[in-house]
Amino acid sequence: MKYISLLVVAGAVFFGACKNGNNAPKTSKELLEQARQNMNSGAGKFSIDAPAGWRKTDTTLNGIKLTFLFAPTETDGFRSNINVVSENVGKLSFEDYHKATLATMGKYMSNFKVLESGDKEISGQPGKWFKYSSDQTGGADVIARNYTVVKNGIAYIITGVAKVKDEAGITPVIENTVATFKVAE
Repeated sequence: MKYISLLVVAGAVFFGACKNGNNAPKTSKELLEQARQNMNSGAGKFSIDAPAGWRKTDTTLNGIKLTFLFAPTETDGFRSNINVVSENVGKLSFEDYHKATLATMGKYMSNFKVLESGDKEISGQPGKWFKYSSDQTGGADVIARNYTVVKNGIAYIITGVAKVKDEAGITPVIENTVATFKVAE
């Protein structure tokens, strides 16, 4: 659960901090409070199918509503997972939101590195994805794949996280799961 909490807090921090320019707060508590103001706008407005054998859980962690999909087994005490959070993007274009997200992740996540990136249609909408590592995801030993789509002013962020040594087997599972994601009209 330690990794999961760190990822959700990190996610809340960088998504919520995207819109705040030079007025970004300094403490983790302030960052979380700030993030909560824009988070959760798409909660209950999407569906995603859990891979066979994975457990699906809707929960709230640190005030952020999210859907978790947990792998059936652990590797070295870590359970691969996929999570979905949402955020109101306000007046930002999808491109500006994506750029701000990357900039903020680089600012608030130590040793943040984008390893790959690209465009990807998600739920019939243009989307973006990137693979990254950071100390918050477990350093070089754990990677995360972030997929984002914006619909009706709400960003839906799907993040798959796995140990590097499980990446070859988990990446297709993450990709297939992202393909089941749908936003309710």
